[in-house]
Amino acid sequence: MDSDKMRNENIAVTQKILFLSYRHELYEKFCFCLAGQHDILYHRIREHKSGRIPWEHGVVLCMVEMLRYTDESDELIREMRRKANAPLLFISGAKTEETRKKETVQAIQSGADGYLVSTQSAEEIAAEAEALIRLQIRIKNNPEIWHYEELQIIPDQRQVFLEGKEILLTRIEFDIVHYLAAQNERAVPYQELYEAVWYNEYLPDHRGIMAHIHRIRGKLETDARNPRYIRNVYGVGYRFGCSCTQKTQYIEK
Repeated sequence: MDSDKMRNENIAVTQKILFLSYRHELYEKFCFCLAGQHDILYHRIREHKSGRIPWEHGVVLCMVEMLRYTDESDELIREMRRKANAPLLFISGAKTEETRKKETVQAIQSGADGYLVSTQSAEEIAAEAEALIRLQIRIKNNPEIWHYEELQIIPDQRQVFLEGKEILLTRIEFDIVHYLAAQNERAVPYQELYEAVWYNEYLPDHRGIMAHIHRIRGKLETDARNPRYIRNVYGVGYRFGCSCTQKTQYIEK
């Protein structure tokens, strides 16, 4: 085996798929179809009703199988969408065409990137999963850049640049900047920001958020007392101070 082929196979094995389901049958068939190609992590959904979804670095695809699309499905998809940028495939046990059409719209609008039904063969589901992974890889090879005056954010690479110089942020700091910037000048309440970044139930105490905002301003602002990027909305929360002027694709040379 040549070195390039071996390297590609090693990369494939390290990619992880998170598979959440109420039952084990489809997971076993899915594993058989993709044997050796990916590390497939299985978790029973009923064990995680508290909203604390298991998560690991290197996940390239999230799969959720449920008997039907419910309010719980909607909450689960939205929570996973906040937690990662990996594509999300929803698999339903819908029995009728009418239900399938309705659920497809609901799932996609909630944040899923694909919808299938469990009556489809495991081979079809595996093929759709591989297609979503390939699409994500192509996007990451040519990531999007958000421009805000002298600030640039590359969401997929979790990088922030100020006047061309990379600013090193912690995970929490980057998530705060990314979430606020994505709102495009909308005022974000303290509770919404906390739950989107920390994934925990909000307690009416702003000090933790304020401490992180203070550290972020120290890295991004020339005058922390008169911030250009993260501004206070008194009594409400925070607002990213300037709208995105341009979104471009980064092209490696």
